[in-house]
Amino acid sequence: MTALATTAEHFRSLYASSADPWHTADSWYERRKLSILLATLPKPHFSSVYEPGCGNGALTVELAGCCERLLASDLCDEAVRLTLERVNGHSHVQVSKECLPEQWPVGGEPAFDLIVLSELCYYLDDEQLRTTVSQSVDSLLPAGHLLACHWKRPFDDRQQETAAIHALFTAHGALRVCAHYEDEEFRLDIWQKRSTGEAA
Repeated sequence: MTALATTAEHFRSLYASSADPWHTADSWYERRKLSILLATLPKPHFSSVYEPGCGNGALTVELAGCCERLLASDLCDEAVRLTLERVNGHSHVQVSKECLPEQWPVGGEPAFDLIVLSELCYYLDDEQLRTTVSQSVDSLLPAGHLLACHWKRPFDDRQQETAAIHALFTAHGALRVCAHYEDEEFRLDIWQKRSTGEAA
């Protein structure tokens, strides 16, 4: 069984036990992280946002309030259902089941001015991570922003170290770092897509 399949089964079992497996409603870590993430967004409003790995929609419903269009996705059916419940009434929000990077939603022209990868990339193997980095950059509109936020502590399903994930994005020639936050528990970085001809 592949690591991705193992992870998918792990998520299914988590949601079978709880609608909030990461305690987004009552965990100080989750509440504090969400506040910091929202406070570091580079502007108050975006035209089009993509949030893969949306979980139960705790972040999704917050992002819905600062954009004209939001696409959220998750590989777990129950996560998709819970997110749909949270964003009910937000007609500009679309929630779908997608397994990344194989089902990345954009092909061809860039579509998003913000992509949020929160607590997602350490579940990917090396090839999946490299593909996700490339797809993220290709999907950003000119001067669009990419936000990545990941827990730093060890856990069983981790395939990648947080520092290595963020270093891979930083090393991409089309991105420049514009914000960074880090403490003992998590790291958050925001990159902006360079304009055509801008030196790396």
